[in-house]
Amino acid sequence: MAILKILSAATSLLLYHYGVYANIVSNKSSGDETLISNLIQWVRANGGYVNDKISFRRIDPEDPTSPRGVFATQEIDEGEMLAHIPWDLIIKSSERERGEVEGMSQDDCGVIQETIKVMTASDSNITPYGRYLLSQPQNYTAGFWSKKGQELFVEMTDDFLPPNSIHDMLGAEFEDVCDGDVNDPMTVQAVTLVRARSDWEYMVPIYDMFNHHNGKHNIQLRINPYKSSIKETGYQVIAGRQLQPEEQLYNSYNRCGSCDAWYDWFGTPEVFLNFGFVESYPQRWLFDLARVKFDLIEADDGQISVKFLVPPSKRGVEMLHHQLVRLNGFSVKYQNKSAIEVGVRSIEWDSLWQYYDALHAALTFVTNTNETLVDDVWIMDDNWWVQDGTVLAEEDEHFVRTTARDEL
Repeated sequence: MAILKILSAATSLLLYHYGVYANIVSNKSSGDETLISNLIQWVRANGGYVNDKISFRRIDPEDPTSPRGVFATQEIDEGEMLAHIPWDLIIKSSERERGEVEGMSQDDCGVIQETIKVMTASDSNITPYGRYLLSQPQNYTAGFWSKKGQELFVEMTDDFLPPNSIHDMLGAEFEDVCDGDVNDPMTVQAVTLVRARSDWEYMVPIYDMFNHHNGKHNIQLRINPYKSSIKETGYQVIAGRQLQPEEQLYNSYNRCGSCDAWYDWFGTPEVFLNFGFVESYPQRWLFDLARVKFDLIEADDGQISVKFLVPPSKRGVEMLHHQLVRLNGFSVKYQNKSAIEVGVRSIEWDSLWQYYDALHAALTFVTNTNETLVDDVWIMDDNWWVQDGTVLAEEDEHFVRTTARDEL
């Protein structure tokens, strides 16, 4: 699977269960403010635009450790420009800079190399965006955890539960495809950031600071950067509808206008794997080996309902019940241990349990369903999970594993 296929815009804060993208700029509050202020000034001074009606602040202004978000400070009209990032401020491969690549390319090696250059520039030449990227935590998504952290994650998911391909994020992709040095910390950090923050093959300042929420996303790009040339226009972020004062501005990392290849298979587990957080409801879960696919939807009163996207089967639900029992055993084994006791970083340990809670809840909801169980899904072909997107099972653009179908 090409590296390109596991990219999207931006990243998140691991330690909060907001289910939104939160810039991972840690507790150095005054330093954070300076970094962001300098970044905005740099964009404006180099032909870009950041709307005065938006602010970049903590979600809880009284808590200096809470995640950041982008908020409207005044009423903003639908279609109004929120930010414009010129072509020259966007990190991209040298081939794309020279116009040798159009549309989607097959890997992200070039943008990783350019990101390394931006982050390792001298003090006199480093840009505010380079300093901002350097301030991000180290190796915070599961594909870049320590060996022990990944071993625990695989033990929890049992190579049955999603997300799949946790080991592909660095070795099988970057090392093999890009001939990259996985032993160099700065290189690994650049790969981490590109995988978590890029919009496919572009690292876009400001745009990567909007949080994710599939139920509330209210911004969009004026021009799809992969269907039209953006050398003249750059990235133009606009309001998707009228916004009210104090309303948070949200992007969608897997349901965006250029994300149609992800619609059918890239759900809550993949958001966690790629961006490092558990998204809030609505959530999408695809359990490929059980042939179960559903959305979890939160009503106004806080009640969660299950919307099956393919008919659930007794066989599939029983498989997931078995996994739920096994998952309970994992909790009994480890729940009273600390990160130090199991030999992992606290950011890995906290993140693992954040995902555990979401996974356990999803399995509980689906195994307690009152839905009529039928076997229809097991006589469907490998495209049983395909519905809205542009990717089919036979294409190498997804992580859905195949399962044997029943004979008719």
